[in-house]
Amino acid sequence: MLALARYALKSPFHAATVVGLLAVLSLFIPLVSILSGALVGLIILTQGIIPGTRALLISLVGITLVSYLVTQSPMLGITIGLVQWIPMVLLAEVMRRSRSLSITLVVGMIASLLVVVAQYVWWPNIDQLWSKILQQMFVEVEQAGIDKSQLDQGIAQLVHLMTLVLIAVMYSTFIGTLMAARWFQARLTEQAAFHDEFYRLKLGKSAALATLLVAAGSFAISQDWLYAMLMVMLMTFLYQGLAVLHRWTSTGKQKGWLVLLYILMVIFPQVLAAVAVLGIIDNWVDFRAKMKSAND
Repeated sequence: MLALARYALKSPFHAATVVGLLAVLSLFIPLVSILSGALVGLIILTQGIIPGTRALLISLVGITLVSYLVTQSPMLGITIGLVQWIPMVLLAEVMRRSRSLSITLVVGMIASLLVVVAQYVWWPNIDQLWSKILQQMFVEVEQAGIDKSQLDQGIAQLVHLMTLVLIAVMYSTFIGTLMAARWFQARLTEQAAFHDEFYRLKLGKSAALATLLVAAGSFAISQDWLYAMLMVMLMTFLYQGLAVLHRWTSTGKQKGWLVLLYILMVIFPQVLAAVAVLGIIDNWVDFRAKMKSAND
């Protein structure tokens, strides 16, 4: 991975070639888009937004051409490129200018909350659109003798959940990709800066209080748009909770607990929520300061 990152930083041509090839590959292997986005973030963090944008435009031409040749739909390539790159460009530029992971996460959270509002203002019936798409996918299942009303009810519940968490999951993916880009940058300069930044991650009492208010509002008036906003905010504070836990494991031999935690987070969503709540509480309790005092 580091060799690929070094190659991408040699020149704008190298950057465009690597990012473009990975973007094309992401048409067939979606997870590759994370590596492509991380390299985009790395280019902007190290060289600025103009070289990064230049590489993206060249790559966008390539992915559009391949998309047209393979699927006869150039818009598919353009859409995939813009969706996976524009958020990374914005986040990486905020990070480059602010030099603060905490500020970047808060700015990204605010932007994601605006996207949630836009989603419910401009596409209030998005659930119905997704339901129709999934119903078409399950036509053969219906023909197999499964009760249509039960299937429609299950699809409606699934789509409703997808709509609530979609922006939060996408934002979390972009933040993870940005952290990968920052890790690349730190490793290429042979510094431990990323670990120090992550261990110090703190989003602030204002953001934590806003999250608690949104949580209270969502349970009080039970509106989907408030639930969706809460998902974004909890997903953001998940990273502060992880920073606390990573800092705790770095002080001793608790690495096994950290591995177990990540396994549990994959299996049980409640664990994700608990870690996010830990991140919120940390803004008042400051667990890492207590750990430092205990170790001194």
